[in-house]
Amino acid sequence: MADPIRVALIDDDTAVLDSLRLYFQRKKLQADCFATSSEFLAAIDGSAQFDCVVSDVRMPGMSGLELVGHLKSRGFNRPIVLITGHGDIDMAVSAIKLGAFDFIEKPFDETRLLASIKNAVERYREQMSNAVELEQLRSRFNSLSPRQHQVMELIVAGLSSKEIGMRLNLSAKTVDNHRAWVMERIGARNLAELVRMAITIQGRS
Repeated sequence: MADPIRVALIDDDTAVLDSLRLYFQRKKLQADCFATSSEFLAAIDGSAQFDCVVSDVRMPGMSGLELVGHLKSRGFNRPIVLITGHGDIDMAVSAIKLGAFDFIEKPFDETRLLASIKNAVERYREQMSNAVELEQLRSRFNSLSPRQHQVMELIVAGLSSKEIGMRLNLSAKTVDNHRAWVMERIGARNLAELVRMAITIQGRS
């Protein structure tokens, strides 16, 4: 993965924190360690940014499950991986339902945890990139005039310039001019691309 990954490690067992921090450092990940959920929350309240959160489930004060619920309620959308030495199926299901990305039982293979973190961060970054691209595409569509919107919708419906002209009481040349403007504003290189973009916007609206 090109961009570096910064991980928040939350566990009341200092030996676990030290071991994971050293392991992640060897794997070129930055790891910040916290003994409690409260310490972690204070860090993000202070504008600390993390790509992924790895938290033990059973800790003094706020548990890992409670932390997931708290983070989701405040709109925290970074992936969260939970680890525990006392896991069971019900707890795993609860963690995923609350919004955790993964659930790993102790003793766990460090390579398994690393793979989960990388997978979580990669998926999150892809989703964020897609969201930005979608918003940019929506902005370009919204910049079209009402007439251009009409022409675009009829183009996507498969009508020819002549048919669109008859439908809108315009000359075929005027329709072609509108088509050219639509293609340029949307950034579509051809008709097929314009159709795909329009379907994407319609499917996400």
